[in-house]
Amino acid sequence: MNIIRSLQRKTECPFFYDYKTVQQALRFMRSHGCVQVPVVNQDGRYLGTVSEGDFLWHIIDWGGYEAAKDHKIAELLRRGAPPALKITASDDELRRAALCGAVIPIVDDRDMFVGVVPREDIVQYFAEKSAAAAAAVTA
Repeated sequence: MNIIRSLQRKTECPFFYDYKTVQQALRFMRSHGCVQVPVVNQDGRYLGTVSEGDFLWHIIDWGGYEAAKDHKIAELLRRGAPPALKITASDDELRRAALCGAVIPIVDDRDMFVGVVPREDIVQYFAEKSAAAAAAVTA
């Protein structure tokens, strides 16, 4: 798959800086209908991804929204979360990543966040590839 063709560039997709607060992020996610958003530091280096569930568990762990609303997004990042893919990722890497999230963060060789590939685009690509292979077999 040519990632560049499906890439929603950093300027076109939502992402959070790690210093934003839980309150700011939740308001943004609600108004934009996001369920999963990449997080970067001030230099643009990819740090991880936060999801609605991460916010929920953080709020529960801290005793409610009022207690957690001023915490920084960096506090929600989980260790062991699926890493971002390089822009040169293979089809197998894309397939595995699509199983883990709604968007697949893409980084360059310096681990700088460049954008996301929506899972729908990956599923569509593999569906078309499978249909073409099936048509070639029956032809």
